[in-house]
Amino acid sequence: MRADRAWKGVGVAIAITLLTLVDPHPAAAQDEVSSQIWLDYNPRLIWPSAFEVYGDVGVRTELGNNGWGRLVVRPAVRGPVGMFRLSGGLGTFLTINDVASNRIEFRPFQGINWTWPSGRISLDHYVRLEERLEFETEAWTLDASLRARYQLQTEYRLGALQEGASWRLIAHIEGFVTVAGNAGQFDEQFRIGFGIERGFVIGLRARLDFTWQKVGAPFTGATTDDLYIRLRVFQRWLK
Repeated sequence: MRADRAWKGVGVAIAITLLTLVDPHPAAAQDEVSSQIWLDYNPRLIWPSAFEVYGDVGVRTELGNNGWGRLVVRPAVRGPVGMFRLSGGLGTFLTINDVASNRIEFRPFQGINWTWPSGRISLDHYVRLEERLEFETEAWTLDASLRARYQLQTEYRLGALQEGASWRLIAHIEGFVTVAGNAGQFDEQFRIGFGIERGFVIGLRARLDFTWQKVGAPFTGATTDDLYIRLRVFQRWLK
């Protein structure tokens, strides 16, 4: 019964997300809407001690005229400490803009992750601190900031006909706070989404996410409602 009630709560969150995607903040006439596609590949190498080297390589693009394209490379390491998993890495983001100068950002980060409660339906918590160094590539001016973010994710596992394969339904919310400095071109504030994931028998997983996020837009002074579809491919190796 508890699992059923928990999953009903996830269903309500997904329903709210669907309504948001259909008509995001109709009363906020000053807001702009940005439709995007994100594609990324996520490799992971795991040692017997559960120490991991992982990361993602991807591209993101804004649809329509006067948009932008973005290349992301983000290697990281992660290891267990008691019930927690500590992580750290460096993200590099190259943004090609149609109507503004291009940007390159270097983003060292440190994170802590834990799962509670766990079971058929679990809650995964992730807190991350990021140091953002973003350069405008014409005059090479610098926007520097310190940002904290917290993500809460839950999933529901479904069986599959093929042994070792699986389906998962995933819902997630995330909040962002710029602690100090100038956030630069992208100032994410809040994010909510859901996805469906297919696991295979050879260490491969594929996930399709549908997400809405609220973003500050420094170029126009308005906020933006981002709606994006994200296709993610995960591959795992055991050392």
